[in-house]
Amino acid sequence: MTDEPTKESPADRFKLMAGDIEHNAHRGFGGACVIYPPEGGGGPIEFLVIGQGDIAQFYSNIQTRTQMALETLNAPKQPFRTVR
Repeated sequence: MTDEPTKESPADRFKLMAGDIEHNAHRGFGGACVIYPPEGGGGPIEFLVIGQGDIAQFYSNIQTRTQMALETLNAPKQPFRTVR
């Protein structure tokens, strides 16, 4: 066994979410989302809705978070400069 940190696998996020769903099963399931983009695509998007969730709000949450990720990817890499 080594003390070196291990790199997280994309599967780890899904396993953690599955554990969260099981752990909170007694509280009701309102939806879950795990999006793990390829390297360079930003961080994962994940959330768990507990209790009776609103379907439109669930999909709106996914849409908003993915739109924010796209805007971050499309943002200029350097600040704009004014040329005089």
